[in-house]
Amino acid sequence: MRRHGLMHPKGAARVVALILAIGVIAGFSSTYLVQAGMPGWLILLLTVLALLIPIIAATKSSKKGD
Repeated sequence: MRRHGLMHPKGAARVVALILAIGVIAGFSSTYLVQAGMPGWLILLLTVLALLIPIIAATKSSKKGD
């Protein structure tokens, strides 16, 4: 039996990494987008869209390797 610890597919490390990624993307982009007059909900939507592309690519590549 293998133990994955925090790196288990449903482990806490992935949740923390996702929260940090959202914070970094929203933090860097929001300053410029707020100055441009963009509403907050649109900034959050763009942040989620920016994260979806690598997430989808990673899940598709990991399924090909199975």
